[in-house]
Amino acid sequence: MPEKLSNAQKHERMYCAFTHRRIAWSFATLCALEFFVTWRGLDKPVLRDGLFELLYYILLIVVCALMLMRVLRCFSERFVVGVCTLVFAKAVVLWFAPTRFNPVMGLIERAFLVLWAIALVMSLNMLVRAVRNPHIGPDQLPGQAL
Repeated sequence: MPEKLSNAQKHERMYCAFTHRRIAWSFATLCALEFFVTWRGLDKPVLRDGLFELLYYILLIVVCALMLMRVLRCFSERFVVGVCTLVFAKAVVLWFAPTRFNPVMGLIERAFLVLWAIALVMSLNMLVRAVRNPHIGPDQLPGQAL
């Protein structure tokens, strides 16, 4: 019978960015891309998304972010997912009241640039640690050769 794993065990075996290189690369790539996109979007007018995108953002906030927060256990991983969730929440709020935030939009965009810079540094730390200390799978023992 397959064993039932807790969320902490699932995280350690499959999802931890500090021990799995592919996941660390995906976090680092996402943060670098979002940092670049946010930097390029500074001081540009905000475009209102369509209704389909709004429903998609709400679905991502409610379902995916909550599921990822249950599975991801490390602070750095949760910080990156939290910043992504804030970006989606900002898009939803701006859809309902786009003109209300125009006076402070530059400040909000700069705050998100700082958050993405912090997330990028954290994700690069995850990547360095994953490369230095690779994950040892359940079938491998420290003394065994690959």
